[in-house]
Amino acid sequence: MNDNATMPEASALFADVTPGTCQQFTSLLLERLAVSQLPEMAGMIRLRGRWTDPGRASGKYFYGAKVVDDGGAQAKVEIMASLVASRGIVPGQNVILSGRLVIKSGNYGVEVKLAATDIQLGEQEEAAPTAMVQQGRMTLERLRALSLWRVPFPDRDSISITMIQSTSAAAQVANDCMAELTKLGDAVGVFPVRVNMLDPVAIAMAIREATADDIVMIIRGGGDAADFEVFDDPRVLMALAEQKAHRVVGLGHTGNATLCDLVSDFSANTPAQAGAYVRERVQQRQRLLGEVGKELRLARERAENLEKERNAAQVQLQTSTELLKNARAGIPYWVAVAAFACGAFLVWIAR
Repeated sequence: MNDNATMPEASALFADVTPGTCQQFTSLLLERLAVSQLPEMAGMIRLRGRWTDPGRASGKYFYGAKVVDDGGAQAKVEIMASLVASRGIVPGQNVILSGRLVIKSGNYGVEVKLAATDIQLGEQEEAAPTAMVQQGRMTLERLRALSLWRVPFPDRDSISITMIQSTSAAAQVANDCMAELTKLGDAVGVFPVRVNMLDPVAIAMAIREATADDIVMIIRGGGDAADFEVFDDPRVLMALAEQKAHRVVGLGHTGNATLCDLVSDFSANTPAQAGAYVRERVQQRQRLLGEVGKELRLARERAENLEKERNAAQVQLQTSTELLKNARAGIPYWVAVAAFACGAFLVWIAR
């Protein structure tokens, strides 16, 4: 071996990193790997295992929940606490979670979690009879007790809309609906509210918090029939029934039907149709106002013409009166006739 051979510089063999940049690099590699190996749903996976004690919720979420298998291996999960409660899931039950892998780096290293958007009980598991589960079972008596009064479409020059939609970034339904609403320009303002469309508690809360808008719109794309059971949940129906704004729903496709269709003021077959309904109502009002304005202008012109005719008649009357008075005073006849002719000429000019 030749000791005098040139050795490559260290910078050509190694990448200098710090613990922080190393974590960021590892996190980026794992995220790209998850997406490339799970291309169908951009990294979505389904996790099966036994639900353990999730601990105390931090805000609206369980961040430290764990799912274990029979071999003792565990996976960490973050999920909305209200979604777990509404499903009647308790520790020890077998569950199926759907979500996306997320990679988080911190001072203690890189951590991989499942950000779950849905949780279901496994086979042969039954929902625990918790208060929230019992509340979520709609009966005919409760449906009859709901207020089914209708809220009229807002009679305003410009309207505001709270659009409750899915948190999914890939949801095309919002674009389909907005394609119709954007045709109205400044006549409509849309305020999107993104929620988990499988969580009845989150949907009901979003409906109740939409208190400052003229229209509350709920849209969702198509899916399995089980995905629409949330819109039969009494918490969602009660919140929608108590809403003072005009209520529009566009859930799924033509074949999807829910109890929200009965409670809402207008039920569209698709989200795009919901947007078209609002657009058509606003444009109809604009056309009506345009026709009313035209009628007002014509009426004003007729009134102005009548005023001119009235003034002309007054001038004629005054001229005739003066002519009669002059005749009685002994003024020559031809002078009176000339004065009358001048008055008539002035009236003709005035008209």
